[in-house]
Amino acid sequence: MAKKKTGKMFESKFDEKKLREMVTAGDNADKIQQSLGIASKQSLRQHVLKLINIDRQFYDVPGLYVRNQKMPMINFKGELRLTVKMLDDGNFKHGDKFEIEQMDNSKIVLARIGAEEASAEAEVETAPEAE
Repeated sequence: MAKKKTGKMFESKFDEKKLREMVTAGDNADKIQQSLGIASKQSLRQHVLKLINIDRQFYDVPGLYVRNQKMPMINFKGELRLTVKMLDDGNFKHGDKFEIEQMDNSKIVLARIGAEEASAEAEVETAPEAE
């Protein structure tokens, strides 16, 4: 016996005519994504590839293949993820702990816990002994 599929049916938002108009007009990826109601850049890439396949013509969409590593966003799980590569200073390592301070609605400050203690200990260890 075959199982019946339950759940929502995925409906594609591929609008060939509108996408073609926007791409040929030179609109950027963010504007096209917002106008067509497409959730992700990956979905927009798939739509553009489908259009390229239909028209047998290459379309270059500004901003479609650019990924800004320095601009973290809140993901679908409600998490804000920062990687060491996103930070300019390379002195962070596995196990470092941070304290979060919210300055106002638009600014958050991360302060490394124990950073002053570690630098003070390093100064004490490297200081020459008095004879």
